[in-house]
Amino acid sequence: MISVHEHELSSDAPHALSTLGIVLVAAGRGERLGAGKPKAFVELQGSTLIEHCVSTITALPHGGHLVIVVPEALAAETLSLVSATVEPGSLWEISVTPGGRERHESVRFGIDALHDTANVVLVHDAARPLAPRTLFERVAAEVARTGDSVIPALPVADTLKRVGEGGIVHETVDRSPLVAVQTPQGFLREQLAAAHDRLGSAAPDSSENGPTDDAEVVQRAGGTVRVVAGDMLAHKLTVPGDLMLLEALLTTETGNSQ
Repeated sequence: MISVHEHELSSDAPHALSTLGIVLVAAGRGERLGAGKPKAFVELQGSTLIEHCVSTITALPHGGHLVIVVPEALAAETLSLVSATVEPGSLWEISVTPGGRERHESVRFGIDALHDTANVVLVHDAARPLAPRTLFERVAAEVARTGDSVIPALPVADTLKRVGEGGIVHETVDRSPLVAVQTPQGFLREQLAAAHDRLGSAAPDSSENGPTDDAEVVQRAGGTVRVVAGDMLAHKLTVPGDLMLLEALLTTETGNSQ
C-alpha cells in the first residue's frame, strides 16, 4: 500500500503479529557533518546509513514493523533503498513516512505510523548505523521484563571539567554517576505516545531547553527510565571525523566476521 503520507513495503511472507515496533529517525539535516545531504543518506563503505540500520533491524529473529522517518522529498528514494536491502521472505513490514520540523515531532509521526499491535517501541537514530543486533535485543527484552523505559549507555571515560567564560576551569566534575547515552531507546508504546503528545501540546517556554532524547521526553512526563549496557559500535555520526571512526569500526567488524 502506497499513499501520500506513508510508503509501505511488504514481503510475500505472512507477517506474524509482532508486539515490537521500531521507529528509525532519519529526518535530520546533518548540518554539522557538512555532507551536503541529510546525514542518513551519507554512505559508509558503499551503503547509506539507512541501509546499514535496516539490514541490522530486519536480521532480528522475529517479525515486526519498522517505520523509517525521512524528509518528505526523500521518501520514494528511501523506499527504493529499502527494497534493495531487505532479504526476500523477511518477516518485517517496513513503512516510510515524512518527518516533522523537529526531532520530537518526527518521532511522534513515526509512532503514529506503527501498527496497533506494536506495544513495545524502540526509537533509533540512523546516525548510529553500526548499533548491533544484540543491542536492539537487550533493550527490547528489558522493556518487556520491567515495563520501564530503557536506554543503552556507556560509562564516561574522560575527565570532565566545568568551564566558564574565557575558558577558565571552575571544577572537575565527578564522572562516576555519569553515562553517555545511545540508541535504540525502548518504551512501552502507550507511555511514549502519551509523553510525546504532552510535549506537543505544552505551551512553548523560552526559559526551558527542549528534551534531547526520547528518554527525557518520558521522564518529563513522570516516567521511569533505566539503563542497560551500551555498545561501542553504536557510535554516532555527527562530524566528519566520526565517519572515519565508523569506517574503521566497520572494517574491523567485517574482518572479525570472516
